[in-house]
Amino acid sequence: MPRIGRIQSGTGIYHVMLRGINRQDLFEEPDDYWAFIRVLSALPQRKSVVTSFPVCTCHIYAYCLMPNHVHLLVCEKDWKVGEIVKSIASSYAFYYNKKYGRVGHLFQDRFRSEPCNDAAYFITLFRYIHQNPVKAGLVDEARAYEYSSWGNDYLGLSDHQVCYKQAAINRYGMDELSAWVEMPLSGEVDCLDIENKRIVADETIRQMILEKSGTKNLTEFRLHSKERQKNIIRDVMLKLDAGPRQLSRVSGLPYSIVYKLKKL
Repeated sequence: MPRIGRIQSGTGIYHVMLRGINRQDLFEEPDDYWAFIRVLSALPQRKSVVTSFPVCTCHIYAYCLMPNHVHLLVCEKDWKVGEIVKSIASSYAFYYNKKYGRVGHLFQDRFRSEPCNDAAYFITLFRYIHQNPVKAGLVDEARAYEYSSWGNDYLGLSDHQVCYKQAAINRYGMDELSAWVEMPLSGEVDCLDIENKRIVADETIRQMILEKSGTKNLTEFRLHSKERQKNIIRDVMLKLDAGPRQLSRVSGLPYSIVYKLKKL
């Protein structure tokens, strides 16, 4: 069946969502989130491969990094949205694969996007993206989340600056933007979201594995003997309602081994 063409934006502004391949988490520890943010900060200004002169690839108005997906509010400039996403995905995948000794794709093949064609929907998306961690129960308020543009860029709580924030501030003012972000959106708002019905989050499994193995990350966990890894995964399986495929993907143990643990 042929793919449905991407809906084009009349303003060049898109809400983009990237997710991990097979719904895997994209970030194993805080340094990984900051590495992704550095990729975003380097994106807007690039040198043209044709003239070697600086070009403005895009404007980023908002971002939020969730454990297994990313939300962006971007505006095309010299690059189209597909080029923007390709650059982000390839840069971060190179970092991640090198760090964790893996190969292959990290992101789902086809990213999702929706057009933003008017000011009203821009504000809806701006609020929605920044409220994502609150909606997911990761924090109580948007400003408390470390890996989004609300605290880092607009409130200046970090030195990591990514966004073309002055456009939004000049048009709406910080007081109004703050009021909007702090006011929860109606549950009827229909923006792009991740379809993730798992009861147990990857992050919950990861944290339990690290605690039980006494390691800082999953790379260190995989240095344990196979028998030790299996004992830890069996223990995690008994305590959490997670299936063997999810446990295999998070831990790195082959599915066949994890599946047999379920039967013990």
